[in-house]
Amino acid sequence: MKNQRIDIERLVHNKILGLLSEEEEAQLNRWLSQSEKNREDFNRMMKPADLADRYHHYASVDDERAWQKFINANGAKTSDKTKDLGAAEVESKIHQTSKHSILKTWLYRVAAVIVLLIVGGGYWYHREYTRVTPPVISEEVQLAMQQSREGGHQAAEIVTATTPDKEVISNEERVLYHVDEQFAEQLAEARRITTYQDKEYWVTLDDGSLVHLNNNSRLIYPERFGDRRDVILEGEAYFMVARDKSRQFVVHTPMGDVKVYGTEFWMKTPANANTVENTSALSMGDDEGGFLVLVRGSVSFTPSSGKEQMILPGQELSIRNSQLSVNKVDIAPYEAWNEGLFMFDDCPLWKLMDVLDRWYHVHTVYSADALKQLRFMGSLNRYDDIKSVLKAIEKSTNVNVELNGNVVVVSR
Repeated sequence: MKNQRIDIERLVHNKILGLLSEEEEAQLNRWLSQSEKNREDFNRMMKPADLADRYHHYASVDDERAWQKFINANGAKTSDKTKDLGAAEVESKIHQTSKHSILKTWLYRVAAVIVLLIVGGGYWYHREYTRVTPPVISEEVQLAMQQSREGGHQAAEIVTATTPDKEVISNEERVLYHVDEQFAEQLAEARRITTYQDKEYWVTLDDGSLVHLNNNSRLIYPERFGDRRDVILEGEAYFMVARDKSRQFVVHTPMGDVKVYGTEFWMKTPANANTVENTSALSMGDDEGGFLVLVRGSVSFTPSSGKEQMILPGQELSIRNSQLSVNKVDIAPYEAWNEGLFMFDDCPLWKLMDVLDRWYHVHTVYSADALKQLRFMGSLNRYDDIKSVLKAIEKSTNVNVELNGNVVVVSR
């Protein structure tokens, strides 16, 4: 058992230094899978304090082995016979003994340096591996959050389960989202945030990740993350995920799972797979199949039945008729929406007004159907009053846009 322990420590030592061979990696993984105690021992050995003790032990063992090997090779155990030797031989032996002392001192110094380097490296590795880096919230996003709150646009129904007997997620939802037992346990006291028909909501998760929910969207997540970070999304949201190498972030949807590696992305679950009727706040043409747009970082998507697919920044993953497709896309409108803007690129007027109708609770009518096809390009502040927004549209399209009560009239 002692020899096995030393061998495991050697494997951990090599893992920290990045020296594990494939065979050693497999051997370490087999040992970790044998018992919970092995995994606890491994985690303990990775702690900085234990690293110091363990590598001090390695250094001393290696030093003694080198010293003993040197003594055996040079016959240093003959000091009691020096009285029978000539002066030259005695001087030679004294010189050898001096060399022994110098070598031993040198070995100790080298060992000390190695201990410092390895322990320092192990501490750095442990710190970097377990460090959580919150997302950087730009001034634009902070301002959007403030304007949304002050303008009364932030509102949601928030439900929190308080006991395992009052679970937020149902058995049907577990099947729909492929929730395993470990995640189900975390969701036993999960929080469910559902935005209203005309509202949005920003929520900060336990790890510092920021999620911007659009109207009629739902986020289900544990109030406290354990050794994993899993959430469920229904509807539309923009994610700014904290970086944590030790805990993967996964967004579960009816179509499959999105695995996140510290990043920003927009996603919207298709309406036919939703329990809520969500209409995208973005208006950039046909977005019915749009599912995920990666703004920066790295994500992957694993469908309910299929292989994992990596997505690159500036790519959109679409799902149409159960078929996946990945294409390049302009990320600017998605970032703009998260910063409190509506951005339109050669958008037909009817689609633009459809977005504004939902946001401002108005209804638009046209004096002629041809007016619906006028194109609009530009951005609008979502938190400006409707009169200012309509005036900007009027100047850009050269049409008359009037507000009568809650009806917008577009005419020549």
